[in-house]
Amino acid sequence: MKRYLFLVLVGTILLLLGMSNVPERAEVPIIMYHSLAGMGKSTSISGEAFEADLRYLQDAGYQAVTLRNLADFVHHGVPLPERPVVLTFDDGYYNNYSIGFPLAVRYEMPIVISVIGKDTEIWSGIASKDFKDGHVTWAEIRDMAESGFVEIANHTWDLHKHAGGRKGAAMRPGEDVEQYRAVLWEDLGRLQEALVEQSGVRPVGFVFPFGRLSPEATEILREMVFLASLSCRDGVNVLTRGAPLCLFELKRFERTPERSVREILEGLG
Repeated sequence: MKRYLFLVLVGTILLLLGMSNVPERAEVPIIMYHSLAGMGKSTSISGEAFEADLRYLQDAGYQAVTLRNLADFVHHGVPLPERPVVLTFDDGYYNNYSIGFPLAVRYEMPIVISVIGKDTEIWSGIASKDFKDGHVTWAEIRDMAESGFVEIANHTWDLHKHAGGRKGAAMRPGEDVEQYRAVLWEDLGRLQEALVEQSGVRPVGFVFPFGRLSPEATEILREMVFLASLSCRDGVNVLTRGAPLCLFELKRFERTPERSVREILEGLG
């Protein structure tokens, strides 16, 4: 922690003095995973496949970073590795903890896991674990966060659904901005508070369920002190120092059984 604060302080001072050798821009691919149950779903791969991805990344010279690392680059000029990549897991499945977390530690590749508050609350009260569809508990979130190899992101408390005309965390038809603001503050804020209380974690990143988003969301997320948000659109992100808006609606490549990380990254040319 002390080293992290030192790097932020030094980066901020150099940025203000115009003396930093850190590049003005950085290209960062982000990979989107879901379950590691390997049950044949279009969004599920096996633990072996994830480990193969990590081996490829390591051999190819990539270094995994977190959303906070991206924010530190943009806001404070803290340098990123030469070949950065962000590895994200949506929905907070138990197998992210039982399989993904140990592999992240073994290969020294930090990962970002976005959790759904309601599911975590439910599974925190269940003794037996469902490897396929179970979700992480508050205690498991704390365990991962304290390791330094997992960053937790907010994936809503209970908006990971299509209900009442609303799709995920997007604005509902006919809803005005103030109504929409109240919905996000109530739902996302509830998860932020629960994570602080239950696990000692306050996420800096928000992940839009299903990639459904509204242009009005970024302003509201910044009001809530989020530093980054993730979409589901393909593409490499170009981050610019001193331009915080570039951290919102970040693009991600979805890792499916048919598309490995090697194929994704080598296909970028």
